Amino acid sequence: MPEISVIMPVYNTKEEYFREAIESVLGQSFRDFEFIIVDDCSKEYIKEIVLSYSDERICYYRMAENGGAAAARNFALSKALGKYVAFMDADDIALPERFEKQYAFLRAHPEIGCLGTKVEIFGSQKENMFFPKPIKHQEIEEYLLFFGCVFCQSSVMVRKEILDKNNISYKPEYVPAEDYGLWLDLIGKTQFEVLPEILVRYRFYAENISNVQNNKQREKCLAAQVAALEQYCGICFSDKEILASFFRGESWESGVDLRLEPVLRDMLGALDKKGVLRESVYRLLRKRFKKFYYHTRSFSGQWALLRSPLNGLLRVPLAWRVFCLITRGVF
Repeated sequence: MPEISVIMPVYNTKEEYFREAIESVLGQSFRDFEFIIVDDCSKEYIKEIVLSYSDERICYYRMAENGGAAAARNFALSKALGKYVAFMDADDIALPERFEKQYAFLRAHPEIGCLGTKVEIFGSQKENMFFPKPIKHQEIEEYLLFFGCVFCQSSVMVRKEILDKNNISYKPEYVPAEDYGLWLDLIGKTQFEVLPEILVRYRFYAENISNVQNNKQREKCLAAQVAALEQYCGICFSDKEILASFFRGESWESGVDLRLEPVLRDMLGALDKKGVLRESVYRLLRKRFKKFYYHTRSFSGQWALLRSPLNGLLRVPLAWRVFCLITRGVF
């Protein structure tokens, strides 16, 4: 039985990128793993590339029809035999010590069930950018719930038993944000952490999913986020649409206060009852609320924002609101 199951779905990935991804896995300093490659009904060259490698750790499967990355990953999870699952996309690069360092950390910290790493973004105009996200459990959990995704999927290793015990898998309804949905489903089931070291290189280019399906991915993230917040708070929000609009950070519109205030009050009240309402939560919600200011250019809109009761609810400083009125509201 391998210690780690490496899962890599692939669909018509450029040969150069695919080979780099495969070789970055095969070149790991940690050797005790199975490498599950699921071909999501790609063109024939993908099969030829995989079969050109003679490593016995490779387990190659070809789907009968194209079902998407979530279906391919779920199929791979059903085949995985390892104690740990390492996710890897077919166009990213794992640095040689990624598995060794994540495995050692998880062995030493049994309370952590989902472990990411720092990630370098390369390619296109995002060369040498990084994932500047939180690294400890509490801040990761709060960021996931109240702001957005923390992990680069190709950096994550999870304990397989947690997925199995809680029947957690990728949800097709959240494609192409199914990874974010998975991390949200893990909230309350385990603890999170991010190793503060770059162990993965994430390739950003014109054809990758995060770029091509950006708008759809954003909407699916919002749907997953609202559903997770309801479950976490233990309530059903009266107006899911306005809550999604709040997290989307759109420009200010008349009447938003009347719809948004009771929803946020219910959320904060539920969190307070659970004993998890911290200043860090207010900070993240303020950060989201400030998006309304950033995207509102009219004087009337800025004036309405300045006087909104939501400023008191979320503790937005008056001086900052006046500054926004002066600098963003007058054109």
